[in-house]
Amino acid sequence: MSILLVVQAGHDGTNRRDHQLTRFAGRTILDTALQRLSPFSDGPVIVAISDLPADQEIEEIARANDAATVRGPSDDMLARFVEVIADYPAEHLVRITADSPFIDHHLVSEVVTAHLSSGADYTSNTLLRTHPRGLDVEVIRSDALLDAAEQATDADERNGVTTYVQRRPANYKLQAVLAAGDYEDHDWSVTGNESITRLTALLNSAGGEINTPWSDLIAHDKPNKHESPITLRVAREPVAASIGSFTAPLGHLPSPLPLGDAGRRSWGVWNDNALVGALTVSVTNGWGTLAGQFRPDLDAPLADETLRMVDERLLADDQVLALTIDGSRIRQYRS
Repeated sequence: MSILLVVQAGHDGTNRRDHQLTRFAGRTILDTALQRLSPFSDGPVIVAISDLPADQEIEEIARANDAATVRGPSDDMLARFVEVIADYPAEHLVRITADSPFIDHHLVSEVVTAHLSSGADYTSNTLLRTHPRGLDVEVIRSDALLDAAEQATDADERNGVTTYVQRRPANYKLQAVLAAGDYEDHDWSVTGNESITRLTALLNSAGGEINTPWSDLIAHDKPNKHESPITLRVAREPVAASIGSFTAPLGHLPSPLPLGDAGRRSWGVWNDNALVGALTVSVTNGWGTLAGQFRPDLDAPLADETLRMVDERLLADDQVLALTIDGSRIRQYRS
């Protein structure tokens, strides 16, 4: 199986390029990411940058880290990845964004292994998030990516690279990779100076070694403070086993409860430390359908907060354009 590890870098219509060049641990974040990825042995590392002259600095950093570069459009990420396939034909592509200082080659290999063993078209640890933010890994079959490039017309599907495929689980096999625990409240993404200060303190508390595996870093990090009384956690076996005790339905919950399905995303609903329900969002062509079962004594404010938490998760990625509830109520996320 031929595999490329593609780091999306340079101009892409976001502020990622500025973050990539921010100093972290004595080097740029892009240097850090490439160093942490360098032991990846399943295939070459390619840095995909824009065709703008301003990305020359990014190209020089890539070369200094023994990574090849491919240039493509600055305003069409999907077309840029097509350029990568044209220059380096491969059966599968791993997609990483360059503003990820703690990206981990061990995790990349884990997601690749899950992808190949499942025969999936698309595999990620993002749609069912249990890893810290900032450790996002996606693997996609080149055939699926080229199919998306041929058919996708919406700007968000062009710039999301894998978005067209994510939204169509009836057409493509989606696979989710879960961490052993629930770490979604840990945020290792770079959003500005405050996040750099926080991540520097985390690295120092873990000993300061830049290649420290993410699984060793997590022991030194504190999750974000959770203000809401309601918590959603990706559903696992104990949640599925408790479905029978919930008698207040919302729509028609699939039976059995889908677990680890990136096209039918399921969460357990917790009120403080008590499991009070379970819900699933099933996706068809970018439209989500919400269904669930809850404790009959769940009061209206907590039910409203549960829906707000669902909104928060679906707004964090591009898979769902709008959500229907009971087949009638619609929550619009994107036009």
